[in-house]
Amino acid sequence: MESIFDQKRIDKLSHLDPNYQQIFHFMIQTMDNSQVEQNTSQKCFSHNLVYSIIQEYPFHCFAQAINYNNTLIAFGSKYYSKVIYQKNDKFKYLLQIKLHKNVVSTLNFFNDRSQLISGSYGSSILIHSLNLLSSSKHIATLKEHTRLITCLVVIQNSENLLISGSSDKNIKFWTHSQNSCWSCTQTISEHLDQVNGLSLNQGNKQLISCGRDKQILIMDKSADQFWYVKQKIQENGFRISFITTDIFAFQPFDGTHLFLYTLDPATGLFIKSRELAVSRSGQACQYFFPQVYVASKQLLVSKNGYWVNLIKFNFHSQGWDCKLEVELNFDQSGNFGNIFGTISNNGEFLVTWDCKSGTIEFRKLIYKQQIE
Repeated sequence: MESIFDQKRIDKLSHLDPNYQQIFHFMIQTMDNSQVEQNTSQKCFSHNLVYSIIQEYPFHCFAQAINYNNTLIAFGSKYYSKVIYQKNDKFKYLLQIKLHKNVVSTLNFFNDRSQLISGSYGSSILIHSLNLLSSSKHIATLKEHTRLITCLVVIQNSENLLISGSSDKNIKFWTHSQNSCWSCTQTISEHLDQVNGLSLNQGNKQLISCGRDKQILIMDKSADQFWYVKQKIQENGFRISFITTDIFAFQPFDGTHLFLYTLDPATGLFIKSRELAVSRSGQACQYFFPQVYVASKQLLVSKNGYWVNLIKFNFHSQGWDCKLEVELNFDQSGNFGNIFGTISNNGEFLVTWDCKSGTIEFRKLIYKQQIE
């Protein structure tokens, strides 16, 4: 496999103005209508391991979150969360707080509020003020689910709506009212088994989910602000993410390819239009580590077995294409694909934890400029 870390290239870029280091050079690849081919040309970015922390079993780190400006990184540690402060690539351990009586399963930061959201194996969702973290106090408890919280998304631009998925088969919508209370305003119960993943499109008008029942649900928001299931697709997988309002990605369980679905304007339904070959392990996988698309970098982070695949999208006048840019291989033989992580909102930092090494690793992605 070609090296994913080009030191000479990094050294050359280090002498440039930092603003220029963020400029992308998109390499357009050839493709046919059914299969996206791999492009072996020069990578658009590389990565550096900038910080690591030992956190060994049994203190599983299922959940990680990075705040909007990359200064705070929270990660689960059994019933606790640890918080790291970051500035100018310098990392400092701040504190450890007990969040739940059961294992922490999800973590999210609000963008516009100084608050952290945590879900747990015990079915509860807690909202914490960052100003009160040291006291382990929370400002809201959301209790409607009856089993493990598996996934959670925050609506962008408004932050008055949370959407959660659970092993109780339900998707719940939580609304923040003017009196500062959170309440469950709707439940969708059309999955027949655990909800594995959720993704909201950029317009906040369409939601997709995947479940253990081998179903993908596409849900639309009506004019009266209620959600309804518009389409069901029979596929089995853990990870799903919108790329644009008209494209979403789905990673089938133990699959050799990433599936890409596009909206058919004639029917208003999504159809599978392309497949991208991705790295896989042949091992079991886990439902944590949600698939994340960073729109500003046109970058998708998608785990498959004990591989973490970084996939670059390119949109142009003829349409769009994508290629597998970086493959991170975490040797997890016998550990059932226990790798969990997330990427920052701006695509600068990738955080991962794997069970075999017992290490939380912070990687900085360095985006390259093609120098002519």
